Amino acid sequence: MSVTRNFVLLVILGGFATVIVWPFDFHWNMFLLWNSLLFGLLIIDMLVTPSKKRLKVRRQQYDKLYFKAENEIQFYVQNTSTFGLLVHGRDESQRHFNVKSGSLSHWLKSKEEVAFSYVTIPAKRGSFAFSNIYLRYGGILGLCMKYAKVPAHTEFKVYPNVRDLSKYRIMMQRSRLLPEGDKTIRQYGMGAEFESLRPYVEGDDYRKINWTATARENKFIVNQYQIERNQPVYVLLDTGRPMSYSVNGFKKLDYAINAALILADIANQQGDKAGLMVFDSSVKSHISPGQGASHRNLLMETLYHVEDNRSTADYEGAFRTLCERQKRRSLVFIFTDFEILEEAEELISHMAILKRRHMPIVVFMANESLSNMTTSPTITPFDQVLKNTANEFMEERKTIFRTLALMGIPNVESTAENFAVAAVNRYVQLAKV
Repeated sequence: MSVTRNFVLLVILGGFATVIVWPFDFHWNMFLLWNSLLFGLLIIDMLVTPSKKRLKVRRQQYDKLYFKAENEIQFYVQNTSTFGLLVHGRDESQRHFNVKSGSLSHWLKSKEEVAFSYVTIPAKRGSFAFSNIYLRYGGILGLCMKYAKVPAHTEFKVYPNVRDLSKYRIMMQRSRLLPEGDKTIRQYGMGAEFESLRPYVEGDDYRKINWTATARENKFIVNQYQIERNQPVYVLLDTGRPMSYSVNGFKKLDYAINAALILADIANQQGDKAGLMVFDSSVKSHISPGQGASHRNLLMETLYHVEDNRSTADYEGAFRTLCERQKRRSLVFIFTDFEILEEAEELISHMAILKRRHMPIVVFMANESLSNMTTSPTITPFDQVLKNTANEFMEERKTIFRTLALMGIPNVESTAENFAVAAVNRYVQLAKV
């Protein structure tokens, strides 16, 4: 309990009154009378004001909170006393929950229940326990302030932010995801199934000629194909050391997880099945390809608590595990990055394992700080050394990309902010959606 500003002002007022009557003989009587009356009223206020037991608290139940997005959290306070109370509420503080705004002060009439709410932006995925609600309320006479810590345990699960899925779906329908000047759709010889026969026309690929039908009809006949649906689209998510670094205040892994969910949703929207494998030095999770809302929820439940670590990715183990568990040829998107050349060479050396059975696509997250160093001004000799080193490393990255391309493995380097768009664009180009 504490005193209010009103009580402090009355004490100051009493002091002024005492100073004013100081020349007279009754100034001590004035001082004692004023303070006795004031402290007597304070005691009465403490006794009359309802105890904290008269305030009941319950939380609103939430299915999901979303990472890096505005979420409204509510709890309800009920005043079971016979007096109206001005109540100020506060939820338990959490390091990863940044409170942006809220409505946390309300006048509660007798027997009234009111919703207290605030907007928070979680800065981390995972599960977080909230134990108590903290309340403070003014006394009936406005002289004292009482406090209450009310147990209200709950667990908030912060999921990857998929609120923009509808935006990506609309962009897909309007063909706005492909960058300007890249509206052509290319197919890499997979995901097509036979549909019918038709006469040959000039310009048809001679490899599509059906020689048996040609001999029977005595004219060239070609096979006509349609794009196969329900094909598997896998995301292999690297959670090793390179994905643990931060970009714009968030870890690379967070951007990759969000992109994985968006890519899986777009693949489902286009009639394909989406699967997931999470790995670092070993395979942590595997979800077989599937479709529908329940499958999307399974992906979210798997990814919301995935954490990065400082280990080195075991590409060989991940690729062999995928080939053992997924026999049908699939599009496999590998979300990864590398900080040293040896890590990229490890990826390349084991890519043949995956390429024999599947169609791998590597999506790298650009090293923006390194790129900035290559264009920064050089003021001191040390600045020039840093710039030269950055340029050498950038050339090594480009060599890795060229090597993959020569192996027939599509790859793309994207900034963290555009990681999802880059992955979906490459899916569009490869799957001919």
